[in-house]
Amino acid sequence: MSKLFKLKEWLTLDEAVVHISNVLGEPATVADLYRFALEGHLTLSVNFVNSALVRKGRWSNYNDPENFDIEYDDFTGEELERRPKYSPTEFRELAIVRLELTAQTIKGVWDLTMYGTEKLEIERHLGLAFGFEPLTIGISGALVQRGDVVCMLQRDIVRNREEAYEEAMKDNLATSDAIEGEVDEFDAKTKLYRSEMLSSFMEDTLDGKHISSRGLSENDHILVIRTNEIIRFIQSLEETPAPEKPLTTNERNSLLVLIGALCKEVDIDPNQRGVAASLVAMTEMNGASLTDDTIRKILGQIEGAVSLRSK
Repeated sequence: MSKLFKLKEWLTLDEAVVHISNVLGEPATVADLYRFALEGHLTLSVNFVNSALVRKGRWSNYNDPENFDIEYDDFTGEELERRPKYSPTEFRELAIVRLELTAQTIKGVWDLTMYGTEKLEIERHLGLAFGFEPLTIGISGALVQRGDVVCMLQRDIVRNREEAYEEAMKDNLATSDAIEGEVDEFDAKTKLYRSEMLSSFMEDTLDGKHISSRGLSENDHILVIRTNEIIRFIQSLEETPAPEKPLTTNERNSLLVLIGALCKEVDIDPNQRGVAASLVAMTEMNGASLTDDTIRKILGQIEGAVSLRSK
């Protein structure tokens, strides 16, 4: 393993491909990393070069009573009505993300949960690697995670609506014969629009100033893999035991001949009555006991195997 590798917290996907290929001794590609991440074999991360706006939260079981306002009968205590406190959107089975109302910023390396629109972006990257762009529709926000903290990326709702307004105005100017003064009018309307939006949304409920980001691409970021995740991934492949092959007839007979030779060396007759019980005691003393029946079956095959090899 490279000495410099040990000092790095993360590698870019291109760097990770080179390292994994060198260690495993077989070629890998960035497309492979996308596929392994989508299949759950590998955790991709994102390094936010500049700060990213998020609402922090945590995973919660949707059926947890704390996620509901529950009304009970005053006399019997029976539950009368259950109203959800949070959105029932399921990012994974029976789970929701309980998010804080206020937005804040994060920086550095965060893991992709692959439950929000970040999964769609990885699917898009994989498609582009093979020369096509898949059609994807995101109905939730992009989610990143570090430890128990889950974050949904946010964008400024005023900026979002202002950008939409600017695009509409630009389209209007592009499709009409612009006259002198229209550009200045456009700038003035944009500034007025922003002022009105700020005063309108500052007092809205549920923060009112932010909406879920459409994806990672709205933030300055680099897709990376943590070095400890690369080590775990490589070890998971190297530690996979090869399927055990059954003994061939020749291999089985060789072992029986060897057992017969050892029995002869210590003056044990495999055909002697009661010898199996003595061998059971020996295996128990060795900490790996065999049953009486197992030993008898083995002893009963020794003479035939020796006879075959003696011819």
